[in-house]
Amino acid sequence: MIWAIAGLAYSLVYAALVAALDDAHLRLLVGNVALLLPPLAPLTVVVWRRRRWRGHEAVYWGAIAAWALLWFIGQIGWSNDEVLHATPNPWFRWHIILQLCGSALPLIALVARPHRREAPERAVTSVLDITVLVVLTAFLYWSLIIAPGTERAQSSMALRSLAIIGPLVRVASMAGLLWAAWDARPGPWTAVYLRMTAGLVLAIALLTVLSMMVVRGGYQTGSPADVGWMLPFFFAAWAAESAPVSSVERRAVALTPVRHSSPALLFAAILTVPFLGYGLVYFAPMGVVIDRMREIATVATLVGGIALILVRLRVEQHAVEQANERVRLLAAACEQAVELIMIVAGNRIAYANDAFCRAVGYSREELEHVTPVALVAPESQADVPALRERLREKQAVRSTTVMLRRDGSTFHADWTASPILDGAGRITHVVGVVRDLTDDLRLRDQVVRSERLSAMSELVSGVAHELNDPLQSIVGTAQTVSGESSDPGLKKDLERVRHEADRAGRIVRNLLTFVRKSAGERVLLDVNEVVQSAVRLRAYGVEIAGIEVREEYAPNLALVLANRDDIQQVVINLIMNAQQAMTGSGVHGVLSVRTAMEQDAVIVEVRDEGPGIPPEVAGRIFEPFFTTRPAGSGPGLGLSVAFGVASAHGGTLELIPVGRGACFRLTLPGGGFPGPRAVH
Repeated sequence: MIWAIAGLAYSLVYAALVAALDDAHLRLLVGNVALLLPPLAPLTVVVWRRRRWRGHEAVYWGAIAAWALLWFIGQIGWSNDEVLHATPNPWFRWHIILQLCGSALPLIALVARPHRREAPERAVTSVLDITVLVVLTAFLYWSLIIAPGTERAQSSMALRSLAIIGPLVRVASMAGLLWAAWDARPGPWTAVYLRMTAGLVLAIALLTVLSMMVVRGGYQTGSPADVGWMLPFFFAAWAAESAPVSSVERRAVALTPVRHSSPALLFAAILTVPFLGYGLVYFAPMGVVIDRMREIATVATLVGGIALILVRLRVEQHAVEQANERVRLLAAACEQAVELIMIVAGNRIAYANDAFCRAVGYSREELEHVTPVALVAPESQADVPALRERLREKQAVRSTTVMLRRDGSTFHADWTASPILDGAGRITHVVGVVRDLTDDLRLRDQVVRSERLSAMSELVSGVAHELNDPLQSIVGTAQTVSGESSDPGLKKDLERVRHEADRAGRIVRNLLTFVRKSAGERVLLDVNEVVQSAVRLRAYGVEIAGIEVREEYAPNLALVLANRDDIQQVVINLIMNAQQAMTGSGVHGVLSVRTAMEQDAVIVEVRDEGPGIPPEVAGRIFEPFFTTRPAGSGPGLGLSVAFGVASAHGGTLELIPVGRGACFRLTLPGGGFPGPRAVH
């Protein structure tokens, strides 16, 4: 604001000073000196702030600085002719071309469109566009004003052309700035353009009066109307001083290859050159010398303009190639990323990488017809409106959501979404980076379960050892008393006591198996053979239950260093659990047994088609004495013992999420030796 106030104060002081001077020569001197100072205001501000602008912003303010510089150089030439060489009103000298071209630059500079925040690669083409338009403007001014003005007979007509074209250019600049302010709303550039416009509005009325004085021959430097030349520079300095700095944020990458911008405006401008240049020669001849100069100027302008356009096209082509190469590299990086990446445009998915497609079970073609909300599970749908509202407010959003796959299964996902804005600040796309939390949640559950079982193991170990001695005493006492007694009833009761004590002893041994840190004798085992043996042992019971067993054994399975009986018992326990789950729910489906290799580990999976295990109890199924079966169905030690055996062998036993039923996965570290080919 200080520059606008300074400009108004400067203009008022100048108008009052020249109005008070009676000496025409002194007024001429004061006027020429005073007209040299205003263009220095925007020049000073632009040079001071030049490091804060990049790309199109730097091009725009460079053009504004060129306006001030050209006008300043032209004013020096004017002052030299008028003051030192006593040439009054030298309207048709070389310096007038500079000042006239400079006066058109506030309009031509809008070619850069700094408020659009376009790709920085296009800034060079904007420089060339502005250069071509300035050259064409110089040609038009020379053809319409300077050349006719050199002929005494045509000077009055040239002055009238100058008096008409000058204000029209400023009106056009004002209209262009108003359009730019409207296009930039509601961003910070709106105020910048309006401040530039305010300076032109204040100047137009004064310059109209000045133009009338020029036509009538009553103008001389030092007139109060000179304020019309001064005010726009001060308002330009105000606009430059308050202009926003170039953003350092990462700009959005185009989703499609960058295309050439159309140079139609430049071609249209170039086409006017021969029509105007040669047309004036034939329809308004001004003598052999002037007409010859017009022809030379026309050819030179055509050649120079076309050369600049060709340079522009080559520069833009190079920028497009670089931008497209960057897009290709970024697209390749997205495809190789582990994270799930998608880009949403409106209510459709514009892009999804391979990881995202695999996670949700859709192909890219299918995702084009799936709305983003359709990928959110029903339990998370209530959170969508609030998250969408935050995105509309141009905020980055982070949340955890249950996502829905194509097959109806779900998974927990942690995701971040950020809006992508165009140059006008409007949201064009939203980019989302999704991380599947399935493995993280499984690992967390394993850690929690491991800590819980570790604490339980210490407790169970102590209890088992404390119970073992009393149970042995009970068994021994029952056998001794039974041998000495001749009462059949008493012997029957003692036998029941011994039987129950033996049963309790077996439970204690199972508990010790669960908590023991090492298994018995271990040898290199073919896990395929052990699993097949376990399946054969349970084949009759499974067949009687009406359950079909499907076996799938991986060839060349690595040998495992393990205790054969322990591993077989684990597989038998898993098969028995699967069988009981299916028969208990009245399901006569398929029980699948599969082996596989994952890196250096051997995998054994047992899957049933029963009712599955509810999520609320899934974390407790490996605890001793915990069971989902009715009371009296067993002590609930099968899975806990199997878990203890797996841990003792350095492996894991997990419940794997599946769409239907339950799937238990036993993972054992390979012994580093290849095994025989599986027998199917």
